Amino acid sequence: MQNNYPVWKNHMDFKPINSDPCHSPTLPGFYYHDQAVFDAEKENIFYKTWQLVAHTSQLKSVGSYVTAQIADQNVFVIRSQDSQIKGFYNVCQHRAHELLEGSGCIKSRIVCPYHNWSYDFSGKLKSVRYCNQPCFDLADHSLSPIQTAEMLGFVFVNLDPSASSLEDLPGNLFDDIKENVPGWRDLVVSSEIDSSHYPRARLHTNWKVLSENSLENYHVEVVHPAYAKMVDIHTYEWNMSGYWIKGSGKIKSLEEGAYTITESESSQMAITWRLWPNTAFFLLPGEQSFSAVVYHPAKTDLTLRTNITLMHPSQVLKSDRWNYLWSTIWEEDASICESVQRGLQSRGYRQGRFMINPDKPSVSEYGPHLFQLNYAHAMGLESE
Repeated sequence: MQNNYPVWKNHMDFKPINSDPCHSPTLPGFYYHDQAVFDAEKENIFYKTWQLVAHTSQLKSVGSYVTAQIADQNVFVIRSQDSQIKGFYNVCQHRAHELLEGSGCIKSRIVCPYHNWSYDFSGKLKSVRYCNQPCFDLADHSLSPIQTAEMLGFVFVNLDPSASSLEDLPGNLFDDIKENVPGWRDLVVSSEIDSSHYPRARLHTNWKVLSENSLENYHVEVVHPAYAKMVDIHTYEWNMSGYWIKGSGKIKSLEEGAYTITESESSQMAITWRLWPNTAFFLLPGEQSFSAVVYHPAKTDLTLRTNITLMHPSQVLKSDRWNYLWSTIWEEDASICESVQRGLQSRGYRQGRFMINPDKPSVSEYGPHLFQLNYAHAMGLESE
């Protein structure tokens, strides 16, 4: 593959990613903290891939909206007058003020807080205060649209107008989720869950560190001992299909480990699905809940995590499980990923190696290797 990437001084001796994980080095450390790398990622990855931003249960009524950040681009999705979900860049076409914040529901028009230009939910400019210019045509100043797609009730956007449809990219990812998530059609964003359930949403680490950490079990017995007692890490299965990876593990103990599980509960597996580049779906053992996590790149060393947690409307949260998920296992991961980021910036680190043991695939690093192959392809890097 031709290397279309800028050349850095003193970096020409780094070895490229090898298609054989047993012989492949990892990405050099500077890919995780160099500003030029980060700028190239925005152009080559985040402006061209499908990004999860909302769930349809957040957009039930006409005028319901959710804002989101795609790298440094502010966008929103809204339920329009024709009941379709539409997406736009979150910027007024007058003098570029942002239009909406957070999420909510608008009664009739999207009104800019700066000069009160107003738009309908299809993005058309409808009114301008004190306008008496014969050469001014409202139709020339509609909001800039972005592609939207719905899968399993999740709403995705893509900033690339020529991007392939979401259905064409992940193969049978969404079919596999349907088969494994009990009652997925009935799940909605839980009204019981607020920001207090999600501590540490700002992590001082690169988005790739978080993504790669979630794609291997090599660290689990060391970093997450309670989870390793509950889920059988050594019979864990990894299924890899191009731009998505599935990891699934059977329950090892119903009573020991992170929390107690009963045999009658609907989920008797731990399953995660990762969609390239920065989205993960997961099903907890025991809970009839289904969650999505997105790692949003904010800076070279800052990642913003957003969560969409779905539950059955009649389901009550079990505090011990959620406390473990966000106060224990997530804190364990957050701490090691921030430490890795500091290490990647060390002058004592250059380039690592993947740990691959064909006899122990469940704890090998096949997942991070595939992630880095996809990264090399997206970024136009040389590979062997």
